[in-house]
Amino acid sequence: MNCVSKGVLIKILNDVSQGEEYKLFWPEESEFVRMAARFGAKIIPFGTIGEDDLAQVVFDYNDLMKIPYYKSQIKELTDEAVKARTHAKGEVANQPVHVPICLPKVPGRFYYYFGKPIETQGRKQELKDRKKAHELYIEVKSEVEKCLAYLKEKRENDPYRNIVTRLIYQATHGFTSEVPIFEL
Repeated sequence: MNCVSKGVLIKILNDVSQGEEYKLFWPEESEFVRMAARFGAKIIPFGTIGEDDLAQVVFDYNDLMKIPYYKSQIKELTDEAVKARTHAKGEVANQPVHVPICLPKVPGRFYYYFGKPIETQGRKQELKDRKKAHELYIEVKSEVEKCLAYLKEKRENDPYRNIVTRLIYQATHGFTSEVPIFEL
């Protein structure tokens, strides 16, 4: 898992709530930027759309906490879990361990887009300054948001977004043929 997605992905996996489709949760601290600079790593902003199209959240954390059985299960699981983010603050701080109850959806199409790499090689000294690191952090966040916005727009105009249209295409063009995707 790359530096950019680590904190964000953990939040998405641990706290799926109704109405949070494609909402990113970023740590308040920009430490991953400084860590990337320390090792000269490239930060590659990326977006992926489609994962929220696999299931519909029926009961999220807030709903489950209203049911005594689930409330006690969540408390028990949270107490047993290893606390990975003991120094984190805000929305990505240590969260209760729970599994939302979901209903599957008809699978949609997944879309991926990788943005322009951001080089940290040779910026070790510059990014020791927290203000400079935060500026780069804001740039990374902005690039990831742009990737997601681009994919959402392209998905809305994709004539093969629906599984039925993809199956019809393959039935008429051969099942080994690739279904067309938008031009970059």
